[in-house]
Amino acid sequence: MTGSGEPSRPAEALDPSLLFEVFALNQAVARFLADAMRDGPLTPAEYAVYSAMFELEAGTPTALAARLGMRLTTFMDHLRAIEARGHARRVPHPTDGRSYRIVLTAEGLAAHRAANQRFERAYASFVDALAGGEVRPRQVLRALRDAADRARVAWLAASRPPSR
Repeated sequence: MTGSGEPSRPAEALDPSLLFEVFALNQAVARFLADAMRDGPLTPAEYAVYSAMFELEAGTPTALAARLGMRLTTFMDHLRAIEARGHARRVPHPTDGRSYRIVLTAEGLAAHRAANQRFERAYASFVDALAGGEVRPRQVLRALRDAADRARVAWLAASRPPSR
């Protein structure tokens, strides 16, 4: 049993695929962050979106979706909810009259700051649980994300019908 009352992870009889392991990792991290941020002002997914907005300061929807690894339509769903709360607003793009950029409002910055306190405590706990620190896992995760992006592009190119 683990400290949470859940059974420990059983030894695998089969060797699952790398994609399965990534999926399971995503689920474990999601559970951990949901517990750590449970009573905070933002869910872990909302915190990630607000964080991308905070980091880019004034990003286009396309840039923000790319930063998050999300489909643009998924990001726009998040954006609608954030705007409805009054936590973000659209500002004109300085060089492209057809586009706009997203900025957090003062209320959005305050919500992000409050959620960040919970996230930082969770993050410190997570890094402490890593045996050798975070540098190597970060490199591996970046390589996996790059591989997923390259595989997607190759898959889409190979599955297009030939043009006439």
